[in-house]
Amino acid sequence: MMLRIPFYSSKGVVASETSLASVVGVKILEMGGNAVDASVATSLTLSISIPHLGGLGGDFFALIKDPQGRITFVNGSGYAPSAMTIEFIKSAGLNEVPLEGPLSIVVPGMIDGLRVMWERLGSLEWGKIVDLVISSLRGGFPVSPSFATALNNLRDVLIKDEGSRKTYYGNVNYYTPGQLVRFDGMIKALELIRDDPRQFYEGDIAIKISEYVRSTGGVLSYEDMRNYRAEIGDPIKLCLGDATVYEMPPNTQGVTTLQLLKLLEEEDVVKPNSIDRLRTYVNLFKTVYKIRDSYVGDPRYMSVDVDKLLSADLLRGGALEQLRGHGGDGDTTYFAVIDGEGTIVSGIQSLFYPFGSKITEPTYGITLNSRASSFNLIPNHPNSLAPLKKPLHTLSAMIVVTKDREMALGLSGGHFRPQLHAEIFQNIFKYRMNPQEAIEYPRFVWYPGTNLIELEEGFEEGFVEGYVFQRVKYPARLGVAAIAEIKEGIKAGYVDVRGDGLALGLL
Repeated sequence: MMLRIPFYSSKGVVASETSLASVVGVKILEMGGNAVDASVATSLTLSISIPHLGGLGGDFFALIKDPQGRITFVNGSGYAPSAMTIEFIKSAGLNEVPLEGPLSIVVPGMIDGLRVMWERLGSLEWGKIVDLVISSLRGGFPVSPSFATALNNLRDVLIKDEGSRKTYYGNVNYYTPGQLVRFDGMIKALELIRDDPRQFYEGDIAIKISEYVRSTGGVLSYEDMRNYRAEIGDPIKLCLGDATVYEMPPNTQGVTTLQLLKLLEEEDVVKPNSIDRLRTYVNLFKTVYKIRDSYVGDPRYMSVDVDKLLSADLLRGGALEQLRGHGGDGDTTYFAVIDGEGTIVSGIQSLFYPFGSKITEPTYGITLNSRASSFNLIPNHPNSLAPLKKPLHTLSAMIVVTKDREMALGLSGGHFRPQLHAEIFQNIFKYRMNPQEAIEYPRFVWYPGTNLIELEEGFEEGFVEGYVFQRVKYPARLGVAAIAEIKEGIKAGYVDVRGDGLALGLL
């Protein structure tokens, strides 16, 4: 039985993690905008309505497939401040980059990622898109269940920061789902970027962010903000039967997803809820994560290219050392959009962990990311800390093309993302589930660097030698997925029962 109802349309769909973001995205389609325009609106609305997951101070990535079949990759991830060095961190008495706080912050790349995507492929005026977001949010909006939970659970941590305390707890001590909330500072930020998105990096927002971060002990400078530019490039891909899977290249872990799918193609597991599936997958998880942690980072610093990473010799080679310092889940938000012309956007944004660095610039209420914590301090490693270097990124998303369907697929999940991408892909293309069944099906994750497997209710009884099972009630928040697809001319949107999302479209 499906717990969420897909939305079908001949004209266009939006699937996102909040109903408000999906509604605003569809309004842009109604105004004649294309999927890229709708994605800008959806992304900005998500950044205000669930800022703990994908706020303005975070990063953004997207794959865009145009009606001619060309696929574009947008990399809106930030780099380390110019003063951030291994020596600086060690001189502060630290043996790793902190998980949160001012030293965990990289330049927020999200807004410039949206800018370059819109400049390349958008159709409506930027100002019209931002105006709709502002008018939709200015009067306030109902707090979603997941946002209310995060605000309540992390209150004691967030109130230690002046900006976070002012932004989220100025007049409220406890949040309930559906409660009306307004973030006037964030709206002011949108008003400043309405005429020019570069104002985020060159105007008062950049000045205030850099000044506040430095006042709390960080090193992010105005020059770091001003000099930042998001990048556009090509995706990476893998052919599996009649399916071509497009993923995001390094500095993302998209190649890890493709490695998993390539290895799984050689396996034959009959039952999707079997212990045999867990055993097979987890052994492959360990292989590809060790490769990731040895070779993947900012591509300018990698000694092994993607073709080599996908080669059989490397995938079936000897054991490597796993280097990840921080394993487990992150908090992210994913969305998918398809318009009437067949343009597809697979987009994802994040602060990394909930509320990122836990540092919020007080004038504009912008909570900043904690992506610098992804770096290690091993000299000459592809993911070692260095000024203006991008960290290995947990964010990635997919577009899948076959002879009879085109699909955007993604989810939250942090370091688990390649595992969950592979599970959902196989649910659809191996076990022949429809997309809604595939994203609602029970999931399991292996915590990198441990012997822990967490699995939702619905799997067979049994064990995998050498591992500990932690069975959790269904549905747990093991990633929140969404899918949008075109099949036989019909566009469809699907959202996950594990989140608060909505699939919506044009009638």
